[in-house]
Formats: sequence, structure tokens, C-alpha cells
Amino acid sequence: MKAVLKRIAVAALAVFALTQFAVAQTYPTRTITLIVPFAPGGPADVLGRLIGQKLSEEFGQQVVVDNRSGANTIVGAQAVARAKPDGYTLLLAIDGTLVMNPFLYSKLSYDPFKDFEPVTLVAAVPSSITAAITTPVNTIKDIVDLEKAKPGTLQIGVSTPTSQVAIGLLNMRAGIKLTMIPYRGGTTQITSMLAGDIPIGHESVNVALPLYRAKKIKIIALTGQKRLELAPEIPTIAETFPGFDMGIWQSVVAPAGTPKEIVARLHAAINKVLAMPDVRERLTKVGIQPSGSASPQEFAAFVRAQADTRSKVIKAVGIKIE
Repeated sequence: MKAVLKRIAVAALAVFALTQFAVAQTYPTRTITLIVPFAPGGPADVLGRLIGQKLSEEFGQQVVVDNRSGANTIVGAQAVARAKPDGYTLLLAIDGTLVMNPFLYSKLSYDPFKDFEPVTLVAAVPSSITAAITTPVNTIKDIVDLEKAKPGTLQIGVSTPTSQVAIGLLNMRAGIKLTMIPYRGGTTQITSMLAGDIPIGHESVNVALPLYRAKKIKIIALTGQKRLELAPEIPTIAETFPGFDMGIWQSVVAPAGTPKEIVARLHAAINKVLAMPDVRERLTKVGIQPSGSASPQEFAAFVRAQADTRSKVIKAVGIKIE
């Protein structure tokens, strides 16, 4: 009897495997929805729509962008976590979605490590340390020296939890205590800097770069590990403090349980899109650096490593969102 049951189980597994392979071979057969957890118009929306357009051409099936903003990407992430795991609902997830929200919120409506299948890293969207034109700093060392001269008096504008974590890590690495001044949105922060209310700030490159080009503000350094192709003269914090990496990154994930073959198909197609010269040109022009991953497994390992680093900073800084 046991031998018969074993044969039945083996046969069932074989049928299941063949079915999954057949599904992957024909996927996709209908419209795919890519949920972008931000309002239209920002870097994530630009990235999502470009990827969606190119994937539509690659697959021969429409890829529709669905903007579901709110609650620091939680609204969109929750929708995908609860979606059917068939490859037809995907999430454009940022670093905050996967490796910061779990440690910032005491209660979270999704588990990024259990509710999603990692597909691929997509791009880096560097953030930057900015300064008013009149602020007497031009390098990260200048900021450190200025703060150390009068500890606790140098203020820096922050507008997101990511900003707070980035500045918290800078404080830890430099042995300083920049005083964070919270703002509701990057535009408000930049406006305040232009008015002379704050000397330095933390802002995404796509917001800061046009003002930098117009010589209205300074960009002191980038928070990611690489310099921008668009502005190679701007250094990174890592050049002063090796290993510093608090850049914003974008990725694509699917609901947990999505067949591995479909995940692999998506990974290959998205990375093919990211390698297209016209895609790379369009993204780099707005300060987005295309950056795929070798495999879904490599991306999963990257997420775990990022979560380990950022959880430690969040705990040390004491940031919590209820």
C-alpha cells in the first residue's frame, strides 16, 4: 500500500511540474498589472511606465500601470501581497517597502520576507546631501567639521523615513549629531532651503539636480555607492566613509507562491528591457540608474543584506512610525 501511495505521489508531482512548465511556456496570455505605490509623475511612476511599455512589446500582452499611493508604499504592497500568485499582478517595490517598513512600523499589513517572490532589482535612484548656496560647505568633510565645531547646532532637512535613516547612518559613521528638521515632502524642504531657513538637506537627485544645474543649491554628495553618469563630478559619501550605502533602489516583486518558472521569465524579460540603449538613456537623463540582478536568488540575498544593515540603523536612531 505504501509503495502504491508513493508512486501516486511521485506521479502527482510530475504532473504538477509539467503543468507549471506549460504555464510558464505560454505566460503571459493576458494583461499584467504593475502596481506602482506612488502617485503619477514621480521617479517610480516614470520607471514603472517605461518598463511596462517595453514589457508589453516584449510579451505581446499589455502591461498596465496601476498607481496606488499611500502610507509609505503600504497600500500598494498590501494589494500585491493579497493578489493571486499567477504572475499577473506585480509590485514596483522600493527599498522602504521591503527593508525599512518592517522595522519602522510596529504593525504592518504585509510581511516582505514571506508575502513576496523577489523577481529582480531594477534601478538605483540616488538621494543626495544638498546645501544652500550661502552655506559654507562643499564636501562631506566640511559638514562634519562644521558640526563638530558647534556640536548639535547644525540642522538638516528630512522629508521621509528614508531621509531619517540615511542621516542617522551618517551621524553614526561620522561621529556627529546633525539635528533633523522634518518636512512634509521634498518640495517643501527645498523651498525652505532656498528661503534660507535650513542650511543643508537630504533630497532625491531628480528633485535636486535641476536646481543644482541652475546654481540655486549645492549637491554635496550622493548617498549611494556609485557616482551619477549624468553628473560624474558629484562624489559619494562612500568616498569619505567607505561602505556607506543608503541610496534608494527600485525592484519588482510578485506575490508569494508565484511559480518559479514565471518568476524566471519575468526576471529575464525585465533585465532585457533594462539593457536596451534607449531605456538606459531615458532613465539616466532623469537621474535613475538602471541596475538589474543576475538572478532572483541574487536579488533575494541583496534584500536580506539590505534589511540587516538598515534595521540596525533604524534601531540605533530610534525611528518608529505608529
